[in-house]
Amino acid sequence: MSGSQMLLVMGGLILISFLGLNINRSITNAQVQTYNAEYIATATAIGQSVLNRVTTKAFDKNTVSNPVYSQGLFTPADSLAPPQGKQVSDFNNIDDFNNYTEVDSTPRTDNYTVRVKVNYVDDNNSTTILSTTSRTKRIQVAVTNPMMKDTVYLYSYKSY
Repeated sequence: MSGSQMLLVMGGLILISFLGLNINRSITNAQVQTYNAEYIATATAIGQSVLNRVTTKAFDKNTVSNPVYSQGLFTPADSLAPPQGKQVSDFNNIDDFNNYTEVDSTPRTDNYTVRVKVNYVDDNNSTTILSTTSRTKRIQVAVTNPMMKDTVYLYSYKSY
């Protein structure tokens, strides 16, 4: 074999090596994307389940058994929380879920941490969080997992 043929063979081997590395990188990236999609889908399902549970409850602790005709009778914004010692199974209004946290484990994708935040928002602009009462509450559910880069947020609004 002459020197030029040897260089061609070496160049060919280098090209095949780069091709193999690129194929391997593509396969790995595809697997990462597949796993990430599974994490996000699972987080969304878990978050939606919690959000559904919250939105089926009464608007306010003062509206559980009787209608309220004055916005001033709603729970103050700084008091949105369950009474001390109340269990999740006893939650009967949206306020009880404020600052609620639960961990949901799945066999394939580890533990998901779910955090719920409840705020009053402006009736005409749902992006404005209020420190006073209003006729609209925003429920934010945030779901995290150590394997996910980002947090999945789900929102729902309930008006009275």
